[in-house]
Amino acid sequence: MLIRAFSRLVLFIGPFVIIWCMFVYFDGEQYAEDWSEEFFTHEKPAHSRPKEAESVTQQPPPAIPQEPAPNTNEPPTPNHDGNALSAIPNVPATADALPPAQDALPPFPNAETNEVAVDTSLYHEVFSTSRVDKKYFRINFSPNHPAINPNILPHPTEDNTWIIVAQRDKPHEAVLEELVCNAIFQLDGSLACSTPPTALPVAATHTEHCKGDLEYFSYGSGPHDMRVFYGPDAPYVIYGSQSAHTCFGLFMQDFRVLNSHDYALDALNANFFATGTELQRPQPWHDIEKNWFMFWDAQNKPYVHHDIAPKRVFAELLPDGSVGPDLAPAAAPSDEACMARYMPKVGPEHESIHQATNALAVTMCARSDPNCVPNDDNTFILTIFQHKKYVDFHAVYEPYVMLTQSVPPFTIHGISTKPIWIHGRGKLTRESAKKFRGEGKVVPEGQTEMLYVTSVNWKERAVRWRGFLDDVVMLGFGVEDERAAGLDVVVGELLGGLGLCADLG
Repeated sequence: MLIRAFSRLVLFIGPFVIIWCMFVYFDGEQYAEDWSEEFFTHEKPAHSRPKEAESVTQQPPPAIPQEPAPNTNEPPTPNHDGNALSAIPNVPATADALPPAQDALPPFPNAETNEVAVDTSLYHEVFSTSRVDKKYFRINFSPNHPAINPNILPHPTEDNTWIIVAQRDKPHEAVLEELVCNAIFQLDGSLACSTPPTALPVAATHTEHCKGDLEYFSYGSGPHDMRVFYGPDAPYVIYGSQSAHTCFGLFMQDFRVLNSHDYALDALNANFFATGTELQRPQPWHDIEKNWFMFWDAQNKPYVHHDIAPKRVFAELLPDGSVGPDLAPAAAPSDEACMARYMPKVGPEHESIHQATNALAVTMCARSDPNCVPNDDNTFILTIFQHKKYVDFHAVYEPYVMLTQSVPPFTIHGISTKPIWIHGRGKLTRESAKKFRGEGKVVPEGQTEMLYVTSVNWKERAVRWRGFLDDVVMLGFGVEDERAAGLDVVVGELLGGLGLCADLG
């Protein structure tokens, strides 16, 4: 009796069981995958598929003042081959396009009430070549991917498109990530991702050298403060990570390998630092190494510049990451006099000078001049360093340009006589800096926004390592450690007010 009843029950509910299993197989599998990916996000390899953007309910952000759109009536800029560049496209705000502003972050302060009257006797002000208001532009990855310390590189094949790379802003996270996406300019003038931001697949490193007060650095793995730049033959990255020689060191890798989606088959040509390789330095090592930059001589031989202050240190780079002897002593007799005259004076407390960006080669005449021919006498290495001041619990970085000879002994050719002021830099307010937004926090009086310059690259993709005075560079910088921004400026204007070492006799 029970057997017959069970048989009837199976015949009745069996079809429903089969239908339910089919649903679980075809649809529930994706649900399970999404759930596991969400749960194991922090353990997920950086090269795996990025997590889909979450739908987050939040209060509407404060109104953001609309910035003027680029002037589309101006004539197009001539390209290096004489052809006219197409105008930067205005991307309509559609449901498929990323929003032009990082709504998950506080808006930039009101432009009208946050203006600063720049004293040009103290600063050399530089302006955007493309924006009507001449101010710097915002860089946006997406509301769910806030990022700082950006790099801007021209896309290798797509017109009016740039590759942007920046540190993902995830305080107190154990796994550090560098985000990358393709980006185009938006209607409001910002540079925003046109492809989903993903994490670069940088291999993590580990060390036993972070002891005592430095033990904090052993808790986080992944790349830190990456610099992305072109050399004579390929794009490269330098990033901080746990070191085999000290607590925290610097590694280098061919960017095409990390971003093969944009470089396609060209990534197969990587042979110099195809894998992440730690760079070394002449003794002694610092516990925390940072902000080194690469440069190449006229024969495209590579070098690493380790320190600029209190004295220069640089050496030839070998393919395994090791270096030759310190070459700076050969340049020291000339350098010391030039630096004593033009380098900013460092105060006794809470001030320092350090390297900041990658390097470029600049020929000191115009591309448009038919008589301009690059040679060892008119081509120099450009980099930006910064004078850091820390006052009333707030840091301010003042950027300076330095040019060095492009042939040994690479003596300094010139240094900015005044710090560079990026047009649009505003006053320090409760709205512009999150560290002062808490109840009872006091905003230091008379201070301006902290802008930290991280990268300088040529704007046009036809220009890689070496450019001319009338070419445009893209500066990438962070604002108050919570926003990313950039400025396109003619390099000749960036070099205004340069103090020349030769003038000292």
